[in-house]
Amino acid sequence: MDNQLKNNRWGVFTAVVLLSFMSTLTSSIVNIALPVMAHSLSISTARINWVASSYLIVTCMLLLPFGKLGDLYGKVKLFKWGTLIFTLASLLCGVNLGFGWILLMRAIQAIGASMTLSTNAGIITETFPKAERGLALGSFGSVVAFGGIAGPGLGGLILAYLPWNYIFWVNVPVGLVAIILGQLVLSADKPIEKRPLDWPGMLSLIMTAGSLFVGLVLGQEMGFTNPIFVSLGFLTVLSMIGLISIERRMDNPVFDFRLFHNPDFSFGLLATVIVYGINFAVNIIEPLYLEANRGVRTDLAGLILISFPIIQIVISPFAGWLSDRLGSHMIAGVSLVTLLIGQLGLATVSSSTSLVVLCGWLGIVGLGNGLFQAPTNVLVMNAVGQNQLGVASGLLGFARNTGMTFGAIFANILLFSGISSYLGQTTRNYPNHHPAAFIFGMRLTFLTTAAVLAGLLIIQLVNRRRQELMR
Repeated sequence: MDNQLKNNRWGVFTAVVLLSFMSTLTSSIVNIALPVMAHSLSISTARINWVASSYLIVTCMLLLPFGKLGDLYGKVKLFKWGTLIFTLASLLCGVNLGFGWILLMRAIQAIGASMTLSTNAGIITETFPKAERGLALGSFGSVVAFGGIAGPGLGGLILAYLPWNYIFWVNVPVGLVAIILGQLVLSADKPIEKRPLDWPGMLSLIMTAGSLFVGLVLGQEMGFTNPIFVSLGFLTVLSMIGLISIERRMDNPVFDFRLFHNPDFSFGLLATVIVYGINFAVNIIEPLYLEANRGVRTDLAGLILISFPIIQIVISPFAGWLSDRLGSHMIAGVSLVTLLIGQLGLATVSSSTSLVVLCGWLGIVGLGNGLFQAPTNVLVMNAVGQNQLGVASGLLGFARNTGMTFGAIFANILLFSGISSYLGQTTRNYPNHHPAAFIFGMRLTFLTTAAVLAGLLIIQLVNRRRQELMR
């Protein structure tokens, strides 16, 4: 990355963050519009859900391939093209030419999003010196997280006054600003050594990610014993075996498994999957607790639940600043301890717990999340060379989406396993006449997530101790 970018680094940051914000926003804003869209298009709820699922699947399939393409042909070039594709597809998503058209445009929108999401952290890492990298990546994580939080509220406001088409069109003006700003501040990539593209590895990687996420989506809809889910799981395993076999023979693999020899890199990605999964479990269980178990109004429940991500947004840049000064390992360890305390606290909640106490525990979870983002991203991005920043950025995005997907699955499995155990019979519904059964399932879930975090903390401490002994 040239000196012009580094001298104008906060302008670069703004251009990159704008599109990253919109890519995250569009994931959450669409969900609230799905019932309205289903009615408008006269289709079932099961079919309209694919408007959201298709975006997730295509994005996850292409994050790593586009990360590698950014390393080979230029991250800035790929980011600019992604911005253009995402903005144009957002415009066309709002043109109602039928369900098939919307699915196609959502897939193209996801292509543009994956081009930006696979290069954003790499561009920021190249642009900012190490002394400011934690602050930059922490601020970046904060703004992107805000996209996920703002989606439902902004979507509800739009639907109150405008047709559902504007759910997609809201991206267009921001996209145009990002395109113009990108042209002004993002100069062309420096000449990059052209190396042959690993097409067999690229196709194997796409097939592995595609079968994994299509299987997970269908598994949640049809059940995890359904033959289709089992077949896709088998295909995922075969594709992964083929990918490993291919990449070991390649001089310039799309997915270089040697990156995982670096303990910081491996830990950072593992921690990202686990923490995002646990956060999603909180997002699934707490609304049920507040609205079904405690009878809290929906608007009040929303205000309570938004408290912990807001704390995360405020804390994340500060955590990045601390990471720059005290070291990423220390702040990452503190974040895991904080998250562990928060999960144990949520495991003590009952049907009579004060909502103020609940907000306190959720606040601790938000604090832990805010402390977690920046140091973990820095550990991953600093662990690779300049020619692997795109792959690392893509892997971070892939880890986040994988964590959220698995978090949703295992939260439901643990919650309803606990409820079923308490009732002595299998159930998949909220136990209206046995609120204590729900509390039992909720506590089982949060005690399990606390145990997982404790294991992750031990791994982090052992990893850090080994590094100190090797110096």
